Amino acid sequence: MEWTPEIGCAYGVTFTIAAAGATMAVSCQLTDYAGNALKCKNAVHCYYSTDDNGDTVETLGATTVLATDGIILNITDKILELWITEDDGTFGMTLDGDGASAYLNVILPNGKVVTSSVIAFSS
Repeated sequence: MEWTPEIGCAYGVTFTIAAAGATMAVSCQLTDYAGNALKCKNAVHCYYSTDDNGDTVETLGATTVLATDGIILNITDKILELWITEDDGTFGMTLDGDGASAYLNVILPNGKVVTSSVIAFSS
């Protein structure tokens, strides 16, 4: 049974990932149950994985995560984060990687996990 959607509550996420490079920008737009961009501040948990199912947690090793849009609160450094979006439902980051690949997994308030496409760093 799925939760009944609430107005102003994150129900999905759209990822925008920069082309492969040593430093990569990732931006996220939270969406409502109808797929519309949220227009309010929200909070979501995020973690990184090495697989596209979000099953294997990635610590990101030497990778540096810098918030570029919204606020990041590290719960477990480079593993579990709490993101507070901007007032337009967006959050973003710059990842400075070491040649590894990872996926960003967003845990929505309804418990659904949405996984990005691969974030592939080049050396």
